[in-house]
Amino acid sequence: EEVAVKSWQRYAGVFLLALAGLVIQQSVWVLRLMDHGQPGSGFMPFGLGVILAILAILLIATNLGPEEEQVPFWKPKAWLHPLLAIAITAAYVVVFDDIGAITSVVVLVTGWLLLVEHKTVVVSAATGLATGLVVYLVFDRFLQTPFPRGLLF
Repeated sequence: EEVAVKSWQRYAGVFLLALAGLVIQQSVWVLRLMDHGQPGSGFMPFGLGVILAILAILLIATNLGPEEEQVPFWKPKAWLHPLLAIAITAAYVVVFDDIGAITSVVVLVTGWLLLVEHKTVVVSAATGLATGLVVYLVFDRFLQTPFPRGLLF
């Protein structure tokens, strides 16, 4: 089955715009934007609703005009990549506490690049180690965030 790409993008934009309107309406009428001179419980939802509305309008605006060439909705074996991504993410969640935050980030990034993105072993390992180092320096040393300790860190 082939689908028209631009019309679905417009439909999604209209749906997201309606959702943004609902979030904004609820944050103003049900929650409070301001409470005794301070931001109230509706302040963040209001801001996020405005951002969602802007992005929805951009989505609609960038997909105006005639439809592009129709493409097949689901290519053969196209389910493999999303399933692999879900499996890698699930493994990350399961082992996070056991092997530690930094080590699990290294394994996640390396596995993702190697298995999902089909990068070379060298590129995957180097990027995974660099990401782990940045997470370690920023969160463990600079921000002193209490991450679960694991095998290496």
